[in-house]
Amino acid sequence: MSLPTALLTFAAATLRARALRRPEPSGAPRILVIRRNRLGDMIYTVPLLHTLRRHNPSAHIAVACDPPGAPIAAACPAVNEVITLAPGWNSWLAAYKNAAALQNFDIVIAAKGGFDKRLAMLTRLTNAPTRIGFEPTFGAGLRYFTDPVTLPENAKDEHQIETLMRLLQPMGIVRTTAYSVDLSLEVPEASRIFAAEQRSKPPFTETPGYMLINFSSTVALKFREEDFIALARRILGATNLSIAFVAAPLDQQLAHEVAMCMASKRVIALDTPGPMDLAALLENALVLFTPEGGAAHLAAAMDTPALVLWSEGPFNKWRSRGKRHAYIHAERGEKVVPVDRVWEALQPFLHLQTQNVNQMMQDVFEPPHPPELSS
Repeated sequence: MSLPTALLTFAAATLRARALRRPEPSGAPRILVIRRNRLGDMIYTVPLLHTLRRHNPSAHIAVACDPPGAPIAAACPAVNEVITLAPGWNSWLAAYKNAAALQNFDIVIAAKGGFDKRLAMLTRLTNAPTRIGFEPTFGAGLRYFTDPVTLPENAKDEHQIETLMRLLQPMGIVRTTAYSVDLSLEVPEASRIFAAEQRSKPPFTETPGYMLINFSSTVALKFREEDFIALARRILGATNLSIAFVAAPLDQQLAHEVAMCMASKRVIALDTPGPMDLAALLENALVLFTPEGGAAHLAAAMDTPALVLWSEGPFNKWRSRGKRHAYIHAERGEKVVPVDRVWEALQPFLHLQTQNVNQMMQDVFEPPHPPELSS
């Protein structure tokens, strides 16, 4: 046994000795999914969680995650418990500290689209009888996992959802289908109240519908402030929609400044306290325009139509999986995506939304006749 393995085994043993076994009264398994990193990472773990629930209806399913993913995990109806992981300046000490709250699970899944040593260490320290994760390229998967899974050769081109689903193979869930890609989340009542309060004010009360424009991206954005303004002005001139600018906390001041520059009664900047508050606004939005990133992934979960601006990165692996999403790509070497190209790509959405708005107005002023009851 190597020294790193011996140290890991000793640390795990000390945690096991301090743990109190909490078996489920029904005898059902206790399953833990550990998912680190950001909001989008957690959204694309949701299909794995739904699949686990369908195959283990009585199990206690818990998620351990970093703070950005916690609201998403809590909104997944397949999840019974959310454990927020504490950060630490030293990855080893942080793993040991967090692992104390991750004992007494029967199955632990290290949910990441590849091997990650920090995540693997944390999984080993849970002491679960069954520990599942992707095997490192250098071997030694058994140091951390009882059931290491080998990554496919095309992992770089495979979407994160399908890659994560491979982690269910040791549990006998070998073949997943399109139905398994279930991104559904339950919007909390507090978030619905937040969205309803916003929609009860101008400009929402003065227009038949609204669209959202998001400013934030996880990569260098190839769409400038003046481009957002030019695009919004075209939308205002061509439709009767109102526009709500949204952004991550670091970009919210920018959203407000751009809204003020627009000087239009149909434009507003909204600060969303959390991702599920944005989700509640997305539920009723007619369309979202956004760079790739968390807002696009959240729109996919809310089944909101979206035009996604893709600047860079592995598209096949991280594209938003919305059924009504379209994408506009920056061309090779292109520093700025032209407004004209974005406007052209947005046309099918605006045409569709105009049809929806007209139907909404017709339903208001010409309500359909109720069907006749058969005798």
